[in-house]
Amino acid sequence: MKHKIKILIVCLVLIGCSCQKEKPKLVPADQKLLIKPAKQLTVDEMKKMHIMIDTNFGSFTIGLYPEKSPRLCQNFIGLVEQDFYSKLWFHMIIPNYMVIAGDPKGDGTGGPGYWVRPQFNDLPHRRGSVGMSHPPLAPEQIGSQFYVLLTNSMRETNAYPVFGYVENGMEVLDRIGEVPTSGAEGKPRPWEPELLVQIKSTKILVSSP
Repeated sequence: MKHKIKILIVCLVLIGCSCQKEKPKLVPADQKLLIKPAKQLTVDEMKKMHIMIDTNFGSFTIGLYPEKSPRLCQNFIGLVEQDFYSKLWFHMIIPNYMVIAGDPKGDGTGGPGYWVRPQFNDLPHRRGSVGMSHPPLAPEQIGSQFYVLLTNSMRETNAYPVFGYVENGMEVLDRIGEVPTSGAEGKPRPWEPELLVQIKSTKILVSSP
């Protein structure tokens, strides 16, 4: 009887292991894909792409939702291809809520020199969501600034559109979220980090077969 039970347990373990899907391995994108203008990338091509962001607090990887926000994904990929984000920093950290980066001025007013037309969608604002930031009453002023949510939010997605999600390295964002800041009443800017949280480099990866 004990022997039969052992065999049954082994079978259940093997079945469980076989049902688990292996995560696709990520490798650097080939040159053919990298030299293609971002605005010409198809939804299928972007679905295979992942953005690795390396910071002085560690690295994290962003997956994309091109079927929901193709224009925003193209813009983000294009900026990464230009190495736009390297050496920039997280200029706003709101504990237990969100972190924001991508401003070359570092004060929340900078961008790439152009605006991207908003692309609203129904993606929820939840922990790990990545979206484009803009002035509170100017959704048409989307450029290079992006945010990552540290917790679920009830904010409407049609205000700050989501275009991606953190698929690996969320613990790095949590560490960044613990950096001391100037607080809600901080001068000259609220929620200004007291430590430098810098983006060291960015890289485009693709899912290997």
